[in-house]
Amino acid sequence: MLWMLLLGAMFIHGYSWTNQWAASQAHTYSLNGRWDEAIPFWPWTIWPYLALNLLYPLTFFLCPTRSALRRHAMAIALVQAACMLAFVCWPTGNVRVLPQPDGASGLVFAQLRAFEAPFNMAPSLHAAVLVVVWQAWRRWLLADTAALRWLWHGACGLILVSTLTTWQHDLLDVLAGLVVGALALWITASSRAP
Repeated sequence: MLWMLLLGAMFIHGYSWTNQWAASQAHTYSLNGRWDEAIPFWPWTIWPYLALNLLYPLTFFLCPTRSALRRHAMAIALVQAACMLAFVCWPTGNVRVLPQPDGASGLVFAQLRAFEAPFNMAPSLHAAVLVVVWQAWRRWLLADTAALRWLWHGACGLILVSTLTTWQHDLLDVLAGLVVGALALWITASSRAP
C-alpha cells in the first residue's frame, strides 16, 4: 500500500508539474511523422487507454514476496523518473489538432485533458508503465490457463494501440516508452540477489 501511495503521488505531482512546465515553454519538440497521419482517431479507445489507471495500483498487490515488490516498485520509479527527466530536458507537445468527440467518450476526453494537457509526449510514460504492469500481471497469470494469459496480452496490446488511436502519443513516442519500460525491467531484474 505504501509503495502504491508513494509512487502514485510521484506520478500525479511529477507528471502534472512537468506538463505545466512544458506548457510554459516558448517551443516544444515533436516526434510526429508522416506515418502518424495514417493513424485513425477512435474515441472509444479512451476506455482501454484509461484502464491502465486501474491496473497500475493493483499491480502492487500481486507481488508474491517483499523482494518482488521492491523490484516492481523500483521499475515503476525508474520509469517515472526517466520519463519525467526527459520531459524537463526535452519538452514535447502534440502538434495535431485534437478532436473533441461526443457522448460518454467525449466527457472522458474532456476530463483527461483537464489533467493532461497535450505535452509530455516522448517518451510515452503510458507505454513505459504498461511494460512494467504487463510483466507484473504476466508473472501472476503464469499458473493460470493459456487462454487467460493470451487475453491479458491482448488487453495490453489494446491499451498500447489506444495510446495512438486517442492521439495522446505519436508512434515514436510509444516506441521510446517501450524502450524505457524494457530497460527498467532489465535493470531491476539484474539487481536481483543471486
